[in-house]
Amino acid sequence: MDQTELKHLLEKYEAGKCTAEEIVLLFAWMDRMDATAQETPRPSLQQDAVKSAVMAHIHTPVKKWYQARKWIAAAVLLPACLSIVWWQQQVRHSRTPAIAWLKSSTGKQEIKQVQLPDGTIAWLNAASTLEYPASFDTRERLVKIQGQVFFDVQQNKEQPFTVQSGDFRVQVLGTAFLVRHIAGQPTRVAVASGKVQVSHKAAVLATLLPADQLTCTGNRTIISKTDTSALSAWTKGDMVISNATLQQVLWELENFYGITFHSDFNMDQGHLNLSFNSNMSLQDKLDIISTISITPKVRFRKKGNSIYEVYQ
Repeated sequence: MDQTELKHLLEKYEAGKCTAEEIVLLFAWMDRMDATAQETPRPSLQQDAVKSAVMAHIHTPVKKWYQARKWIAAAVLLPACLSIVWWQQQVRHSRTPAIAWLKSSTGKQEIKQVQLPDGTIAWLNAASTLEYPASFDTRERLVKIQGQVFFDVQQNKEQPFTVQSGDFRVQVLGTAFLVRHIAGQPTRVAVASGKVQVSHKAAVLATLLPADQLTCTGNRTIISKTDTSALSAWTKGDMVISNATLQQVLWELENFYGITFHSDFNMDQGHLNLSFNSNMSLQDKLDIISTISITPKVRFRKKGNSIYEVYQ
């Protein structure tokens, strides 16, 4: 800094118009003067004169100013540091690849097996959808379903496996279980092995052990026992139903065949135990239901391509 620049800077300082950067520059020049004085025991008259001029314009005691300049320097450097940190975060974020999600779906009368990136096996029943990431790189193995899916989860205590379906979440470490979530029907979670925790809108509903099942309809949650051997029978094309109402049986057929049943009476009654194999047709299954049903005793009549009337 030459004499003209120094004079201009001192005039700005005396007028109270110096920026924080210019004040730091002023004190940096004084530091260089001190360093020069240490190297040359007898500083030149010119240096003494200029430094005296600086000190004459600074009315606050020198010691206090030397302390204050540390805070001034911090005030100048802090925004710069924050800018650097922000820039580094933006660069890091831009280098983090977006998670690629894959989707697998089934149509009417279709059952599909899907192997997830961690080795977990999922079986999709008819008219179901499974969404999952191309790789499980996060702290949680999260998948999303709609319909009915049976999972045989690869165990990993460090990375919990979570199934999300609507507002329901099922979290496990390693187990085999069924999740059924279909619009207009009760949500069902049943455990074949291991242990799962079921939540709804962040509220824990239950922790289920083998042979436990949770059925949720509206605000009503029921915990009951189930036949574990029947939970995955449908993955082989069979259908095993125990102690079910007529409505529950017909829901299974509706979802699998893509049909609709209508009736003028309450179908949420009865206690049916049925076992259908994969070789049976829809009509075969309806004939069996008509034969074994007692309360209520029902018959079926086709009303269109995909509509059946249920009558007594």
